[in-house]
Amino acid sequence: MNLPQSSLTKCIVWFYDGNTRTFYSFDKSHQKAKPSKALGIRRLIKMINQSFKGKYETAIIYDNHNDGKELAKYKHGVRVV
Repeated sequence: MNLPQSSLTKCIVWFYDGNTRTFYSFDKSHQKAKPSKALGIRRLIKMINQSFKGKYETAIIYDNHNDGKELAKYKHGVRVV
């Protein structure tokens, strides 16, 4: 499975140390399951709030398409959009 092409959403995180990273959602609960956008978004939010708590300045979750509509935005651990 090629994650950047198969993921329904992605998250770009700007860290306090100056690094920027893109994370792609895991949209399936198991291998043969149908992809769930809501599951992928919940997992990205959990990553932001638990794994990176206090380590990032901004995190934005987008649709993983060419237009890439913004779905959620976090600043310093607080959702702003």
